[in-house]
Amino acid sequence: MKSKHNEAEADLHPRRKIVWGVCGIGNGHTFRQLPLIEHFSRSCTVVILAYGESLKFYQGRFADHRHVYVLPVVVPFYVGSRQGLDFEATANLEANKTLDLSLNLKTLARVQELVGKPDLVVSDYEPVSAQYAYGTGAPLVTIDQQSKYLRESFPEELDGHYYADEIARLKLFFPAAQDRLAVSFFDVAEPLPAAHGSNQSLLGSQVKILPPVIKASVEAIKERRSRNECESAAKGLSLLVYASSQKDFPQAIPDMLAQLALLPEVQFQVFLPAKDAQPLQAASGFANVQIYQHGDAAFDTVLASADGIVTTAGHTLLSEAMYLGLPAYVIPLAVYEQVMNAEVLRANGFGLQDRTVNAESLRRFVQELPKMAQAIASDKKVLLRGSGLEPLLQCLEGYLSAKAE
Repeated sequence: MKSKHNEAEADLHPRRKIVWGVCGIGNGHTFRQLPLIEHFSRSCTVVILAYGESLKFYQGRFADHRHVYVLPVVVPFYVGSRQGLDFEATANLEANKTLDLSLNLKTLARVQELVGKPDLVVSDYEPVSAQYAYGTGAPLVTIDQQSKYLRESFPEELDGHYYADEIARLKLFFPAAQDRLAVSFFDVAEPLPAAHGSNQSLLGSQVKILPPVIKASVEAIKERRSRNECESAAKGLSLLVYASSQKDFPQAIPDMLAQLALLPEVQFQVFLPAKDAQPLQAASGFANVQIYQHGDAAFDTVLASADGIVTTAGHTLLSEAMYLGLPAYVIPLAVYEQVMNAEVLRANGFGLQDRTVNAESLRRFVQELPKMAQAIASDKKVLLRGSGLEPLLQCLEGYLSAKAE
């Protein structure tokens, strides 16, 4: 961490300017960008455009930072279809009807006041920041997990969800970018030759696939696990259960807990949204279930001693599980990305997928844990190992260094 003396020394030099857009759905985008933003905020003025969970987190995190500004944006949810995007369904979506899109114009005016034309715009699946890049001629770099779909190597349909809507959304949000950096816990085939393909092939040829960004605390857990220093939080088998805070989690929480209780030989450490956890923490009624709130400081300790995880099929926690060699029982939410993640686990023996948490599948998961863990450990073709943080830092530093010359 920089001392005040070092910060003052840095302020003697002109600060470069970055506009940073971050998707606010879930926490994965937020925590992927956090180490990057913290790194560059030491020497740059950073304006963050965010909404949802990201906005709340960054407003608290950078409340007292002199060189980081956090501004709100509004991003509708675009409904997908077999053909791409369904704009009529998007317009009729209840969550979109109350959005005040004029807020984006006010935010862009404030960005212009703060930084004018920035040296760089970075976007993690947040389109308003990209619009500012196009409007000012600033270079745009996208960093997300979605851009890997531009590589044209995915099934057109999975369980009623369509690849086309992922592509259409990417083209709508980011029709052009100087660099497209896609983080992924699994490898993705090279794109088709652009000479034989469409505009999508040209976009796919721009995409660089990198390992996921792994938090420093998770890297430390791996070190401890490699030295057998992680003692189990409970006797016997322990599974970490993380229920999504999203409204479309496919199962009522009390029903899920009742299913966990049917395996008394397994200890379940369950992380729930605060609204669900608070009324249940004092009296879950199940001896083998311990309940925590999302954000509880015990999360890393529980993860360190877990034998596997039970969760939805989002990018971040699955990336951490594969990094640590932990098999996953996944309940994918109703979006193509999560269904694809779940299919990668199932097809390669890294985990099990189901539509709900149920005792029958849990027993099968427990029985197959050793085989799944071995499949993860021995894999040399599918999983991307290590962390993508350093390559991302180097790429962004390259743009800022070029601007300084």
